Amino acid sequence: MIIRGCNVKTPNIAIVLNPNKLIVKPNELEKFGAELIITNSYIINNSIGLRKEAIEKGLHKMLGWERPVYTDSGTYQAYSQNIVGINPEDIVKFENIIGSDIITPLDVFTRPDEKKAEAKRKLATTIERIRAARKEITQKLLVGPVQGGAFLDLRRLAARKVAEANPDIFAIGGIVPYMTSYRYKELCDVIIACKQNLPPNKPVHAFGAGHPMVFALLSAIGCDIFDSAMYSLAAKRNAYLTVDCTHDLNVLNEFPCSCEVCTNHTPKELREMPAQKREELLARHNLHATFQELRTVRQAMSENWLWELVQMRARSHPALLEATQHVLKTYGKWLVKQEPVSKRSALQWLGEESKYRPEILRAREWMKRVKGAGFTKAPFGRVPLGLKSVYPFGQSLIPGQPEGGKRAAPEVILKHTLEYQYGRGAARRFAKSSVEVSRKTGRPKHVFNGRGEGRILLGTFRAHDGFFLSTVEGAKLIKSIPKVYIDEDVAEFAKQGKSVFAKFVKSPDKFFPGEEVAVCSKEGIVAVGRAILSSEETKFFKYGVAIAPRAKA
Repeated sequence: MIIRGCNVKTPNIAIVLNPNKLIVKPNELEKFGAELIITNSYIINNSIGLRKEAIEKGLHKMLGWERPVYTDSGTYQAYSQNIVGINPEDIVKFENIIGSDIITPLDVFTRPDEKKAEAKRKLATTIERIRAARKEITQKLLVGPVQGGAFLDLRRLAARKVAEANPDIFAIGGIVPYMTSYRYKELCDVIIACKQNLPPNKPVHAFGAGHPMVFALLSAIGCDIFDSAMYSLAAKRNAYLTVDCTHDLNVLNEFPCSCEVCTNHTPKELREMPAQKREELLARHNLHATFQELRTVRQAMSENWLWELVQMRARSHPALLEATQHVLKTYGKWLVKQEPVSKRSALQWLGEESKYRPEILRAREWMKRVKGAGFTKAPFGRVPLGLKSVYPFGQSLIPGQPEGGKRAAPEVILKHTLEYQYGRGAARRFAKSSVEVSRKTGRPKHVFNGRGEGRILLGTFRAHDGFFLSTVEGAKLIKSIPKVYIDEDVAEFAKQGKSVFAKFVKSPDKFFPGEEVAVCSKEGIVAVGRAILSSEETKFFKYGVAIAPRAKA
């Protein structure tokens, strides 16, 4: 996702800058990969010198930063320092005046240990302030904080109410106490309760999440933006961040990193430096570790191995492993809705929680559509023989599960694959078709409506996952193929094989990302292609590609 209006890709982290102490200068942050910074409008507003400079120059010139600036309102300061008297209307106006690109209203921080009545009262105040801020802020991006404390029903209600106020970014607040006490399981419950009730077309910010060890898991459950001053706060107390844990500089003999700081200095050298220089160098390393993990997460997402990364990172801390297992066991059906039906990378077994992965849950459910002889493969159970080369059965690395053995006849592979993808009976109208087998691999390659001259191609088998990709003629034979409907003027572009954008999709059948769908107009099926979004997402997104057509009429 791209944060519209800021051109910032996600997942990403807003680097926290204390305007009174810039341990790493803003103009140097881009070298680490920073695209977004967040600073505190309350601190600026309450410093005579900073306030004057921010009003006269604007935030960007004051900080020496040309990219987007996100401002916080002082909510956390009000909570942590027991500050009262911050005017919510004034702080929003001030953020706007000084040129903030992303403006946060003054929400009311709710601790996890607060009673429900108090959490409900604070939530009502937060909603009122977001609505008021939306009226004031029309040209900049507005943040909608979602509060509710530890009460999941209040979090769900808050998400729906905040969504009605129509902010541009949703921010899940009140979660820092969960992170500082390693209550990751409860943290995930709170985030998912919010995510399940927020529209999917706007980014979600996990306020205060800044340790790289949590990026993979929080990204997997739908967080798009993180923020933290941890890079500098950790440096101040001689803490050295890695993706696995936080080290104490005082006990390090060697640096397990190859960034510029770690290759040019030893732990002993840093310990002997003046405090200010040591703090700066540690902060630089911590930034390097932060952005290295962000890039790893984004790459894992682009190649569809994020859950493997989540499982690897889960071994960093028992509480993180507990949270990962809890998420997979408890929210599997919800995760399935957003998980692609197929991937280029093989599914890897990385622990017992793997059996609850969304790919495996879907595979077990879809196998029920298929009847026929099979073979046993854990953790799937009895797999129909015709699905042996279909994802994830043929593209999974599971210890103790030998490959090889009997291969089904081409006609059985076609029947089982069609039923797996589209449901029982999907292959009925392919009874007279012919299957062409690859001379090189012996696997089915093409499917035609008959034999000899004049035959029509109905579809092909994709090499890397065994899925059946139909042509328009083939799609006409599959009654249960998911369909999306578009207007006639857009249909002409789809016929040419051009992308179908989300804003043009109407009344879609249910489908998952990566699933094969038929694009229809009044004249019937005009193209077939791969879904980029889920059917649910197409109802919310008004931009971006929804379907990538492959076969055209």
